[in-house]
Amino acid sequence: MASARLFALMLAVTMVAAGGLPARAACPQALAVYDEAGSGAEIAFAGPLSEADGMQHRFSLSFAGSGVMMDGVVMMAGEPDRPWGVILHECPEGDATGAEIAACTVWEGVIYTIGSTGEARWLPVLDADHKAGDSLLLPDFSAAVMRSQAWQAGQVTRLPGDVFRLKACQE
Repeated sequence: MASARLFALMLAVTMVAAGGLPARAACPQALAVYDEAGSGAEIAFAGPLSEADGMQHRFSLSFAGSGVMMDGVVMMAGEPDRPWGVILHECPEGDATGAEIAACTVWEGVIYTIGSTGEARWLPVLDADHKAGDSLLLPDFSAAVMRSQAWQAGQVTRLPGDVFRLKACQE
């Protein structure tokens, strides 16, 4: 009985000292929420998708204090196949032409996860239960936002960087 209490106490101390990381460490990629430290921009994955969806992941991107929301998708593309992310802002509803999609595309590229020891890997896509990475890297995202209509119109005023850190897990 005393050893069970000691174990429970040690577990509680470990969780407090780690800032709750044991709970976050088990977060599946499909439920992860990330934020960018400098701007407060946030990426929230939409949860597991059905095979009929055709995408590997869907997520929303919000910009703190601005009310601007962007939509993101991850699909397999390229040679070799890799997780290709696309972030869109104010795209037309329903069927859209290629030119309309190009006009509302803010960023596209390979999405990487960065582990706690600094290793970079492609965003996990084939397994919805795969553990979320400690951080996301969207190469050249900051530069893409600067070229976006949302930045040009002054809707987004705090420029995010390219790295988003794991913030929470949607339960």
